[in-house]
Amino acid sequence: MEQISRFAGLLARGLFLRPEAYEEMRETRNPFVEGLFIVVVVGVIVALAAVIGNTLEWASTPDLAAIRQTVYDGLTNMDWFQQLEQAVGRPFIEQFQRQWDWQWRIMSTLIPTPVSSLAGIVTTPLRLIIGWLIYGLLAHLFARLLGGQANLGQTLGSTALAVTPQVLNLAGLLPFVTLGGVVGTWVLICRYMALKQAHRLSWGRAFWATVLPRLVIWLLALVLGGIVAALIAAFMPQFVQFLGGS
Repeated sequence: MEQISRFAGLLARGLFLRPEAYEEMRETRNPFVEGLFIVVVVGVIVALAAVIGNTLEWASTPDLAAIRQTVYDGLTNMDWFQQLEQAVGRPFIEQFQRQWDWQWRIMSTLIPTPVSSLAGIVTTPLRLIIGWLIYGLLAHLFARLLGGQANLGQTLGSTALAVTPQVLNLAGLLPFVTLGGVVGTWVLICRYMALKQAHRLSWGRAFWATVLPRLVIWLLALVLGGIVAALIAAFMPQFVQFLGGS
């Protein structure tokens, strides 16, 4: 019970930017292991909250099949649809039906269900771990270049505590509550505190050690996004032709 109380207090102090919390993570015997534990626990909490939220949303959502049939009936009874049906005939109906079925299959996979949400118990902590490690490695590199004094384990341990604002996503369980970019901004501020305390940096150097990894990640995302967009543009005509011929 004492360990649970200490852990909860550490998370709360890290969330509210108490410098001694990040100092404690820096000086702990194995900061990487404790940091990994923090990230996993926060990820599981957020994932369980998402399961509850998605279950409530699923329970209150009208039947998808009924929505599909209502929309389909409305479209097929419109004048423009019937005119095209008369002008083009059976090929138009077959093409429309293929496109309609394909779009609704995609839509059905995007709607969260209690079963699909359970996967988040694994994927959410995994996503947070990957993001923590990538950011932590880049932040450590920049902090050291700027004169930082922490080793890699201390950097990762301290920046793990900066994941705690993710628990604010629990507010999404409340109706009409949206946080927007609050969580991301809070995480960034916590990372600033973590790097400042762990590496004994001045506020200016800590600022750049915090921001530069984020800029690098954004640039990499833009490059990868451009590559993916180019691949989609290159193969989309063949994909559309395949759908039309199937």
